[in-house]
Order: sequence, then structure tokens, then C-alpha cells
Amino acid sequence: MSTLQPFARGDILVTASTLDESARFPTGLGKVLQFDAAWQPKASCETGHTGLISAVALDRTGTLHALDPQARRITSIGPDGAPVHAFSKLPERAYGSMIVLDDGDFLIGEHMVGQIPGFSGDGKVYRVAADGTVLATSDTETNGGMGGFLGVTHMALSADGRTLFHTSETGPHVYAHDLASDRRLGAVYSRQDPPPLVFGLAMLNSGELMLACGSELRRIDPASGTAQSVAMPEGRGWAVPIKRDNPASEQLWALDFFGGRAATIMAETGALVELHELGLARCLTGIAQVPA
Repeated sequence: MSTLQPFARGDILVTASTLDESARFPTGLGKVLQFDAAWQPKASCETGHTGLISAVALDRTGTLHALDPQARRITSIGPDGAPVHAFSKLPERAYGSMIVLDDGDFLIGEHMVGQIPGFSGDGKVYRVAADGTVLATSDTETNGGMGGFLGVTHMALSADGRTLFHTSETGPHVYAHDLASDRRLGAVYSRQDPPPLVFGLAMLNSGELMLACGSELRRIDPASGTAQSVAMPEGRGWAVPIKRDNPASEQLWALDFFGGRAATIMAETGALVELHELGLARCLTGIAQVPA
């Protein structure tokens, strides 16, 4: 496994798996790219494992964790840019979504549900300690998505840490789950207009959710289920919104899976701040930034 440069304030880390063009589904050698705060390239790091990195997240120690549900691995890279051994006790599952909690624990979503060749899963969410010890398990609701095998592919957490919102991408629903009582709260939003597909989501300061719907984002009020469309640059791959660390204003990253582009938008208005053509089609699924 190769290394990155030591992390500096404002550095941006993105998923960039090197795809096998002959594969039926996006699959290839796991890779993470490192940019500075102005999007100037700094380094790249190959994980040494074949799959598709689905998410990256930084913990409070500054360690980067990259999840690959196909490879069934979490690759961890320390703030010095070198690989580290982390999650040594974590059960081997196809994890594909992760939230780093303020107390140092993690919520990790099981990407698969049911059985498909080479994979099986229950679509649960695990709360784990920093070494991977499972502290709690949540029996979350899933729908399988279009293929019937996708579990908890994207997650967002309420400000009080009690309510988890999650999706099975390419399915129609956004679900809520009470983590304290391990209780399913049902769908808080269901897309009905064609195509009825939803993807990633992010929690806003207002308590609303920003939901990716392919060609646009939607601002969702989970209390009422009402939705407001947020226009995005042309394309049908807008699949992942991620809250951006920006003390001056509330901003979001938005990732275009098919186009390999990264946009920055204002959370309140949906106004486009920046658009970067990264050339990472079908592998740009996650982004993390070292706090500035």
C-alpha cells in the first residue's frame, strides 16, 4: 500500500478507485487522491484491495477511514499519510456508509441485505468503538434498491444523535430510526415521481435533510415529508451530498457519480459556489476535508 503526504489544514481527500473497464459493475483497485484546499493535487494512495471505495471519513485523531463494501475492508490512513491498523475487532461485513461521532465512536451501515453471489448481509447499522468493538446493533429498515440487495448505503444523523436517517440507494424511501430504543420510525420521505430513486443524504443545521436524486437535490423536511427541489448542473449522477466544514457559511459538497465532478453549494439557497471537473467518473463516491 502506498502513502499520502502528511495531512495539512484544508486538504481534500476523495475516492478514486482505478476501474476495470471490462467489469460489469464499477470495480477496481482502491485509491484515494489528496488535494490541497485549492484543489491542487498533492498525492495518491492505493489501498491494494479490489472493489469500489464507497465512503471516506476522518475521525477525531485525524485518521482517514476508507470503506470498500466489495473488498469487505476498511483501509485506515494516519494523519502522517501512512497506513495504520484500525478496527482490528470489526466483524467482516460489506460496510458502505459511516458516520464519525463526537465521542470517538462510529456508526457503520451494512451495505448489503439478503444473499447475492459472493455476498450476504442483514442491512443493519453498528455502533462501534475506535478499535471496532461492536457496542450496539440497530435493526434498520431497508428495501434493497432496484437490485434487491442494497441495505444501508447512506446515513445522516440528527443533531441530538438520537435519530438516524438512511437510504437503500436506488430505492424510493428515506427511513428514520430511533437509535436509543432501536426502533424503526418508517419512511419520512418517499419519492413518487419517475424515476422513483433516491441516493445519498446530508443533515442540515435546520434539521432538514438534503437528498440526492440523480439530476437534482431535494431539501426534505423529515417532520412533514415535504420536499423542495434544488437545481444542480446538468447531469443525472448527483448521488452524494456531504456537509462541508466551513465556519463562514453552511455549505455542502455534492458529488456527480457518472460525471466525476465535485460541486460546492450553499445549503440555504442551493446556489452553486464551485464546480470541479475531476475526471473520476463512476468512482467519486466520497470526500473528506481536513478541518481548516
